[in-house]
Amino acid sequence: MSFLEKYSDTVQRNNSFVCVGLDPDPAKLPEHLKGKSNPTRAFLTEIIAATRDIACAYKPNFAFFGAQGIAGWEALQGAVRAIPNDMPIILDFKAGDIGNTAEQYAYMAYRELGVDAVTVNPLMGTDAIDPFLAYQNGCAFLLCLTSNPGSADILRLNTDRGVLYEVLAQRAVEWSETGPCGLVVGATHPDDLKTIREIATDLPILLPGVGPQGGQTNAIVQNGLDHKGSGILVNSSRSVLYASSSTDFADAARQSAEDLRQMLNSARGGKR
Repeated sequence: MSFLEKYSDTVQRNNSFVCVGLDPDPAKLPEHLKGKSNPTRAFLTEIIAATRDIACAYKPNFAFFGAQGIAGWEALQGAVRAIPNDMPIILDFKAGDIGNTAEQYAYMAYRELGVDAVTVNPLMGTDAIDPFLAYQNGCAFLLCLTSNPGSADILRLNTDRGVLYEVLAQRAVEWSETGPCGLVVGATHPDDLKTIREIATDLPILLPGVGPQGGQTNAIVQNGLDHKGSGILVNSSRSVLYASSSTDFADAARQSAEDLRQMLNSARGGKR
């Protein structure tokens, strides 16, 4: 199944736009897991088991795994294996480099890890994007307007074709004719999201920034949905993973994910 097929099926099956971000910080893991041979892998396995009927996707953040060396790579592989085969996985590593390097990034993600989508920095242009678009069953989520305050330094620059983030959205639409594309838009920018959705009417949009970063749930749902009433993945990482630091962490993670699912469904009227 392609990313888009998995996403569509899982949204319907779980009635959810919740994307659970997997950002494992060893310092925040429950104490009772720290004696395990691979505490991160044990932690994420339980998180996934507790939330797989609530989420529409999972988004492991490569930096948190890479920072742990070989143990982190093993934890990432274990997390990918723990996620049901019919659920989409987005590897968040914001790759952006020249063609032959991008080819290796794409191979690592799609062939070695077996994920379904990747986040990509599009600022190096077409030849840096093409290796990801070559995987027709995948999806390249291109950074468009990120949730961090500093995004304004670059992504809000005016060009002769409009504000840069608008140009990137339009380019993503054009690139999607070659291979599947999506966009990354911070949930902290609900008004801009409406503009982006008007440009990229059919592309899936990954929305980080709810929870600690303060994304406005109602506005991002109303402004982000496509004409089919779908097309968004609202990511929550820390609020789910670290809802509890005790032995009940998996149950607490499930409740946090469920609370977000209910908020999102309320914002769209509870309709599938």
